[in-house]
Amino acid sequence: MTPARSRRLAALVAFGSLAGGALAHAALPIDLEVAVVQAAPLGAMQQWGRVLSEMDLARVRLRAANRGDQPSVTTTGAGPALRLQVVGIVNHKDQLVLPGGVFRQADAAQLKQFLEDLPRQTAEQGIERGIFGLTKPQFAALYHDLSTPVDAPTKGVPLNELAANVTARLGTPVELSAGVADTLNRGQPLTADLQGYSAGTVLAIALRSAGLELAPSGPTLETVALKIVPATRDTDHWPAGWKPEQVGRVIAPAMHQFTTIEISGFTLQQALDGGLAAHMGVPLVFDARVLADRRIDPANIQVKFPRSKTYIRRAVDNILAQARLAGELRVDEAGKPFYWITQFGPDSPRALGTDPPSEGPAAPGRHQP
Repeated sequence: MTPARSRRLAALVAFGSLAGGALAHAALPIDLEVAVVQAAPLGAMQQWGRVLSEMDLARVRLRAANRGDQPSVTTTGAGPALRLQVVGIVNHKDQLVLPGGVFRQADAAQLKQFLEDLPRQTAEQGIERGIFGLTKPQFAALYHDLSTPVDAPTKGVPLNELAANVTARLGTPVELSAGVADTLNRGQPLTADLQGYSAGTVLAIALRSAGLELAPSGPTLETVALKIVPATRDTDHWPAGWKPEQVGRVIAPAMHQFTTIEISGFTLQQALDGGLAAHMGVPLVFDARVLADRRIDPANIQVKFPRSKTYIRRAVDNILAQARLAGELRVDEAGKPFYWITQFGPDSPRALGTDPPSEGPAAPGRHQP
């Protein structure tokens, strides 16, 4: 190495040490060591030193590259004590090569965001997440908590009172997003009595009637919370019941009874209340959000069914279709069945399937928003 080259490197290494000292108390728990290859452009070390001094790192050191240097990340500690030792390379193209990213000096904003995300991404490595972005223990604990049965009548109870009573018995914190309290106060009571059903399903059904949803929040934290938010198609929300693991003939045998049925001169509501609902053997629960959005009133829609011998469920599905509705057998978190009446589409997808909590969360992609 020429004397001039040696003096240049010595000066630049000194700059790197000063930059590191100035950032000793920075916010990000990252010690960054940058190895600059000999073929890097003249002045690269000083220029990168200035860029990195703005990255809010715990420590920055720049040096001449050694044979075998490779971009890497190693960690010490965990949780709040997590600290990252990162090695980067400035190559002959004046690019900073880090594990998972290549940056130019002009990419300072992207580099800063990358470094800010790096501690979280590193901590997440090896953690399997599934439904709602929750880990297996998080999902199991939340599912178990929302399996708590509602021990009081729900039919006709004001929505704000019902939500307060149900959430008060949960171990998981429940927060309200802005404006939700007023929406709950104006919400309509449930028209179905779901006493004895799980808190998660009851809340999801009741909140839908007011255009609200129950959404797990903070899945990257050690504790998970629930938040009541306005319903959108993008929200990853707790569903109004789940896809049963057993077939309908096993968990709801009454709806598969074979009998003679004839319906004439009745509205949909009258036909259901007049005997079909009782013979189904499970509660029939209307999706109030879809009824309101589609302006479907079961009390004003005439239905008919020709005299024939058939399954109870087949007759119910037939008259629901005459009202542009469809039914689906669902279960609550404890496996208790009910019949969900809706209009399937983006606003009301089919029941979400889930693996048993003891086996972990459902695989990513199985959850429909």
